[in-house]
Amino acid sequence: MTIQLGKRRIPVTVSVYFMGMVAVCFAMGLAEKVSLGLLFAALHELGHLGTMLAFRARPQRVRLAAAGVCIECAPGLSLSFGKEIIIAFAGPALSLSLAGLFYAGYYATGIELLEVCAAINLGFAVFNLMPVRQLDGGRALYYALCRRLNETTAERIGFVVSLACLFIIAVAVAYTSLAQGLNLPLVVAVLYLAGNC
Repeated sequence: MTIQLGKRRIPVTVSVYFMGMVAVCFAMGLAEKVSLGLLFAALHELGHLGTMLAFRARPQRVRLAAAGVCIECAPGLSLSFGKEIIIAFAGPALSLSLAGLFYAGYYATGIELLEVCAAINLGFAVFNLMPVRQLDGGRALYYALCRRLNETTAERIGFVVSLACLFIIAVAVAYTSLAQGLNLPLVVAVLYLAGNC
């Protein structure tokens, strides 16, 4: 599968884990939320992609994995740290904007689907802003540190912050699962992040 961007085609790969995650969610009766989640995840990534294109950066590949969508840049692509930070925050900014619009629509009309859409977008924004290496917040933290420190030191600090954040998240997910029942998508996302930290 490919995405056409001007004259260039960007390959899109779908991991087995992504397909398995979707299948399990559908089997658990979460079809509506999964469909909305996939739609808003795509819009979130379009925030990153649009900002990259504005900076004349071209992605090499788009990969769908268990914990979300990853846009990979070509090797040797060099942007300033400031531009990288803007790109990292573009996705969460779009998700927060959508959440605001949907919440406004919900409070104006009382339509419950709008509240669900708002909550999904807010969840995407908050999740991706966490300072974990694979997430937008982690990328922004790394590039912000690189503006003051060398890349090796920035990488080490980012790794420690990621581990601390993942520990807190894991405890919160375990507590929530015990109190309210297992939230499989969240558990899988945390395990995926921990495995790739």
